[in-house]
Amino acid sequence: MKRAIVILSALVTSTGCEQLPGGANRTVEYRPTESGTVDHALCLLGFTAVPMREVSTGHHLAEATINGQTASFVIDTGANVSVIDNAYAERFGLEPSADVLSRLGARSIAGAGKAQQASIDTFVIGPVTIRQETIVSADLGQMLSALGQATNSDVAGIIGQDVLTEHRAVIDVSRSMLHLIAEDTDPAPVPAVQCSAESNV
Repeated sequence: MKRAIVILSALVTSTGCEQLPGGANRTVEYRPTESGTVDHALCLLGFTAVPMREVSTGHHLAEATINGQTASFVIDTGANVSVIDNAYAERFGLEPSADVLSRLGARSIAGAGKAQQASIDTFVIGPVTIRQETIVSADLGQMLSALGQATNSDVAGIIGQDVLTEHRAVIDVSRSMLHLIAEDTDPAPVPAVQCSAESNV
């Protein structure tokens, strides 16, 4: 059965949305050595913490580096694929090839238009190397522009379920922290020394 590519679920609601009080640009202390904290429990299971930035619309941004180029991406649990805006794809030297929508018989929503797949050499979020060799490229200009104007942030695209599921993502929304498993394994106990103060993000 053909599956639809559902993208931009969070960004759909961002256009023209009101800014939320408080929470934006908070500084969060990472506490992997403090027993009883979420940070400590996830660290002991082998998760790596990646700080996010909560903006005034309530969205959370994370820094991602693709082929050596770094930009901010929206973390979107409602998108089943990660997407980079065409303008950034060109800036990063990505060359879209296959027409994803035609190949999968899928459809875009929220006016994203034609989506293509581009090969990538390296993909890193925080200290975690992402196991992904392609990313979808689409015209997200209008929605990213609206989000950027509302939050005074330059946003290149979205990180969706393909990355979040592959790396067993746990999102601490209240503290704006993204936890990822770097290795291709299920969460498993690690030596306590790995959760020392030196591992702070």
